[in-house]
Amino acid sequence: MQSIAMVPILQIYARDVPELPFPPDTDVCQVLWCPFVHESDYRPVVHVVWRDSHLLTDLAEAPEPVASEKGYRPRPCVLSPERVEEYPAVWEASEELYAKIDAWESSLDGPEEWSYQYHLSVAPGTKVGGWVDWVQSPESVECDQDHEMEHLLTIASWEHDPGSAIRWVPLKERHLLSSDFDPERMGPAGIMIGDAGSTYLFICSQCPDRPVRGVSQWS
Repeated sequence: MQSIAMVPILQIYARDVPELPFPPDTDVCQVLWCPFVHESDYRPVVHVVWRDSHLLTDLAEAPEPVASEKGYRPRPCVLSPERVEEYPAVWEASEELYAKIDAWESSLDGPEEWSYQYHLSVAPGTKVGGWVDWVQSPESVECDQDHEMEHLLTIASWEHDPGSAIRWVPLKERHLLSSDFDPERMGPAGIMIGDAGSTYLFICSQCPDRPVRGVSQWS
């Protein structure tokens, strides 16, 4: 069986995102995956590495995989972290809160159709922490010791969709929006997980080795 080199997906520094659960003496989180969907769970195998950037010297070029599946080998691009405030998805809200949301949406009157679900609740796209923007139904993720795992990060096919663009696209990129559907503008890295899906990584902070588990969903 031929070995396939894993490809880099994300590299995050503690100076940019200190909220990540960096283990002691580390300040870099590197995420890699196999550029093929594995039949065991129909998603790429993901590997997370925590490193000390001060020990990284004489770096060599990352090996190129001999082959890859379409949509699982991202184009090189720069990740510019931006902090946003988000809230639980509407189906995770209490009945009382849901009633208030419904009343607020009914009172809106303007040229743009704003909604809690698309514009104020869970931020779409590739992100660290926060609420999970499930494509389908929410899932409970546990480690081998039955500990409930925490959302580490999401790797998304698209950074937004037509319904959420007016809220979540950065102001400096609003000029790139078009009335025409353009998938290239929704996912600059060129990733396509299944049918415009996402891969969610969860970490167990209670286990000493901090295991990471992945879940993928698409429409």
